[in-house]
Order: sequence, then C-alpha cells, then structure tokens
Amino acid sequence: MTNSSTETFDFIIVGAGSAGSVLANRLSANGHHSVLLLEQGPRDSSPLLTMPKGFGALLSGDRYVSRHPVPRPALPSSLEFWLRGKTLGGSSSVNGMLWVRAQQEGFATMSHVGGHHWHWPEIERCFNQLDGGSGSKGIIPILPHDRQHAITQAFIESARASGLPYLDKVSDIGRTGAAYLHFNISADRKRVSAATAFLKPAIKRKNLRIEIDTRTNRIIFDGNRASGVDATCRGHAVCYSARREVILCAGAIESPQILQRSGVGASSLLKSLGIQVICDNPKVGANLREHLLLGINFEVHSPNDSENHQYAGLPLVRNVLRYYINRTGPMSQSPCHAAAFISTNAANKRADIQLMFNPFSRQGDAFSNSPGVTLLGYPIYPQSQGQIQITSFDGQQPASIQSNYLSDEYDRQISVAAVRHIRHIAAQTPLAQRIMQEATNSAEAQTDDEIIDLYQRNGLPGFHAVGTCAMGSTIQNSVVDSKMRVHSTDGLRIVDASIIPEMVAGITNATIMAIALRASELILEDHPVC
Repeated sequence: MTNSSTETFDFIIVGAGSAGSVLANRLSANGHHSVLLLEQGPRDSSPLLTMPKGFGALLSGDRYVSRHPVPRPALPSSLEFWLRGKTLGGSSSVNGMLWVRAQQEGFATMSHVGGHHWHWPEIERCFNQLDGGSGSKGIIPILPHDRQHAITQAFIESARASGLPYLDKVSDIGRTGAAYLHFNISADRKRVSAATAFLKPAIKRKNLRIEIDTRTNRIIFDGNRASGVDATCRGHAVCYSARREVILCAGAIESPQILQRSGVGASSLLKSLGIQVICDNPKVGANLREHLLLGINFEVHSPNDSENHQYAGLPLVRNVLRYYINRTGPMSQSPCHAAAFISTNAANKRADIQLMFNPFSRQGDAFSNSPGVTLLGYPIYPQSQGQIQITSFDGQQPASIQSNYLSDEYDRQISVAAVRHIRHIAAQTPLAQRIMQEATNSAEAQTDDEIIDLYQRNGLPGFHAVGTCAMGSTIQNSVVDSKMRVHSTDGLRIVDASIIPEMVAGITNATIMAIALRASELILEDHPVC
C-alpha cells in the first residue's frame, strides 16, 4: 500500500541519531524551513535508555539495536555483529556515554581535506557549545566520574607512575595522559542522548515532523538531483519530496548502503544487482575504519575491587532499587571509569593508543566467577581499510561488510604496544598491589605474533566505524566535498561518521555531534531565509 499523495518538506533528514538529531533541531530552529526526520527505530521510551547502565539489558534484543553481521574467520562462529542504536538518538541512546573529544592532532586529516570549513578553531567552538568547554554550561551536561572505586584511583596513580600526566579538563581528555572519564550523564544521573539534548526541546515545533518506525529504502532522483526518498513506514510504502535537500545521517554502515541502493556507487556492483547507475563512484562503501579492542583481564585480591557479582540476582535488584531511590550505585555510572592515552612516538605529541579501565571482568558473555578488572587497549587511528557493499536491492538483506582488521602493519605494531603498555601499568604500584595475576588466556601471549593472534581471536569491535562516504576534493578520492555534498549530484548531503576520512578519536560520539553542529551552520549558509 502506497500513500496517495506525496508530502513535501524543505529538508528530509534520514536517521535520528547523533548527527540527525542535531540537524533536525538546528535546521528547524528558524521556523521557516520545514523539516522531516525519518527514524528506522521506535521512540526512545524504555526507562532502560535513561538509566546509565540500563542499556546493557537492551543490547541482546532487536527493538532498540540493529545488528550487522561481519565475518571474523578466527572466531568460533566466524561472525561478529556490529551493533548500532535503532531509536531516537541512535547510538547515543545505547552507548557507554563516554565524552571524549577529538584532539586537534587527530582531526588534522579532516581539517586538511575540508579546508577552511573544518579548520580546528571551528570544530573546537562547536565542542565548546556542546559541553561548555572549561567555562560556561553547554548544551549537553557532562558529568565527571565520581571516583567511587579505590581500584580505579589505583589505575590512575599507576598510569601516572608509568610517566603519564594527569588530565582533568574535559577538553584535555584524549591528549597524552591518564584521566577519570567524563560522561554525557545529567546531574540527576540520567543518560543525555542526542535526542534528549536536541530533539526534546524541538519536538513541538510545527515545522518539524518526526516519523519513527520508518525505513528509508532509497533516494529518489530527478536526473542527478535528489528530489525525495522512498521509504517503508510500519509496513506501508511511502514517498516524501524535498524542496531543498535530502540529508543522509544514517551512519557509516547504513549511509553507503542507501547510496548504493539509490544508484550511487561502483557501477560494476550496481549493474550486477540490476540497479540503475546515477553516479559511478567506487569510493562509496570503501575506506571503512573501525577500532578492534582487546580486553586483558586481571584477577584481584578483594571482591570489593570488582563489580563481577553486582549484575545478577539479589545484588542486581538492590542496585536497581538503589538507582531509583537515590540515583547512586553501579547503575548510575558508565561501565568504563578511566582511561589512559599514550603516544608511541616521542616526536609526535598525538596519543595513538587508548587504554580503558573497567572495574569488572568477563568471560565470553558472562562476568568472571572470581573478582577481576579489565584493561582494554587499541590503536586510536587504525589504518586498515575495509568496505561495505550491498548484496541486494532489498534493504532488509544484510550487506557484505569486510573489516580487514590488522591488515596494515602500523595497526599490528600499535596493537602489540597497547598490550605491553597495559602490562606495564598493571605492574606499577599501587595497582600491582591489588592485582593477583593476569588471566591465563592472555598471559600466555608474549611474543608479537601471539599478541596479534590474541586480538584476532578475542578482539571486540569498538562500534566506532567511520570513513565509508569520506570527505575529499574530487570524486576520484572521495564521496562528499568539503560542504558534505555528494559528488556529481545535487540536493544531497551526508552528515554522519561516514564522511570522516580517517579515525579522529578513540571514542567518536562527541565528535559526530560537533561535526553535525558545524554542518548545520554550513547548510543554513546555503539556504538563507529571505
């Protein structure tokens, strides 16, 4: 069943995630532009989406999360799944709430390819608008870690004993040093997603319409101009027209697939699937970058130093009640408490390794039986490149995703260095006094090759994919230009993690919102109100 009349809006935004929520707010703020925001998932109504640690219970289901299968030959099942938020706020509604900015050195590639539109002062200004910087209150409340765990303090002190400086300001976290992490959690201990910060204040605007449970199938073109979208809303086929622009904010996994289904991509792929070619661009879906994290577990002497027994049975009931009664306890926090950022190159002040400290340890999908903690390590700026290609014109069929983890020698070297830094920090006082031993499954990996094999067998995706519709100067090397306009098309932009040409930070969510804030300014410059 198809709607009998096509509704028209100035802007159609596909995806109500971290970028789409920002754009919907900003493009509708003047009251003159009509904006349609399409979201594949449901409304963000579950109380588990606002309880900081409640999201863990949602990740095993399909209501608020989409799962994308990715081959991993070294795994027993030969598959891993990349999870993405599928609700208002997107992944900002189901992630770990870690607020880590990109640093100037890490943003250099995007500043270079994007020219003056993306020079660091512009991005830093957007970060300051979001989190308040070191001064006034920002759009998103940022809560520093409350330092409840003595063993987290021991990690910080041991990282400092290894030679790392202490980082305190939210704007510094991500530079070389050690820090208690900061989180997009409100003072009353509720998650502040992009939907909370940007959609909730705008939801009553008459010129903003939000359609949930609506899957975008393809972009409709009139010649090479994007004139609307073809979508499915609760089982019914619908079409919407755009007077000004269609803006993809579907993320680094979905945006390239929508382009390919719409006829923008490698002509050989599109023709093999019977799709009419609008624009031949093999860069669509290429240049995929993703973090591969490895967790090293350590057994600890005291059960008080580990949360392993806090999330089942009576302890879980107690902690949930504690959260709802006085907003304290483990359920009021992010799973990750602290981090260290390490530079392996003395001549380059850019940190290239990120370590994260969790006051619990896991064996597979369950918490370890004995008390333990985990240190995760990974390269911040992976150079290995994968790709995403659709396998069918049907958007419900899974795409072919190749991660190509550790295919670049740089990534292998930095990954090995990350594990060696984990062990070095764990051997420092006072953390060493609280640790009994490293878990056997990783302790046996000592040579470089053994450590790489450990990453291949036990590594986890960071869920930070970028680069699949990368920004650049020409259609020969990229998908969008410096103003996020898709090459060789008109009226079509992309604003999400896919346009980032190389990884910009160890955690990407804050940077995606800053990019969207800057993008809204550039879009409005092109569409002034007369």
